[in-house]
Amino acid sequence: MHPYTAAVARTPIRVSAGARPYLLTAPNQPTAPKAARDFVRAVLSRTNLSPLLDTAVLLTSEAVTHSHLRAPGRTDILLRILTTDDALRISVHDEASGRVPAPAQELGHCLLLLAHLADRWGTTPFEGPARSTSLWFELYATDGGPA
Repeated sequence: MHPYTAAVARTPIRVSAGARPYLLTAPNQPTAPKAARDFVRAVLSRTNLSPLLDTAVLLTSEAVTHSHLRAPGRTDILLRILTTDDALRISVHDEASGRVPAPAQELGHCLLLLAHLADRWGTTPFEGPARSTSLWFELYATDGGPA
């Protein structure tokens, strides 16, 4: 569900004392999506969020591929994962300036998958380089969303 086109019925993930952050920095090379997929698999397979694994891997792969295609060649792609007991948030950042989405033909497939598979998703300004953004999505293990 795109945050600009429909009301979000679920509350955002709340960072609690039990939340765990994970971070991967990958060079902007054609191997970045595979590195990101492997990282998400390694993180989620050790948690009670493993039922979300296939969806998280697919959406991460799409988001990192988009970043790889639009970012300058000598930059890094940053992948952040935040897990709670019943949810996860994954954000992908690159140093390409401008707003996401990029041209529709480049991001259309990624947005379509996010709209259908993610419980929440969107873009936020990144605290790093000026005018850059992060693409993020959340998945919940329960139908009611995070508590």
